Amino acid sequence: MMETCERCGKQSAKLEKCGYCKRRICVSCIKSARRKKVGRLYICKDCWGNIPKRKKFKSYNYRLQ
Repeated sequence: MMETCERCGKQSAKLEKCGYCKRRICVSCIKSARRKKVGRLYICKDCWGNIPKRKKFKSYNYRLQ
């Protein structure tokens, strides 16, 4: 089943959710990912340009969650 990326509009079979803006994004819109205790935390290219969100992402420590 093909889904549409909420950032760029491309059709993709697998979308991930940005941990900051909560949009469903395709692989090409993912800027970075971090491992969580269960699963992964993704940040999109738009949120990466927002400095407070980027600092929060970079300081994320998966052991604390």
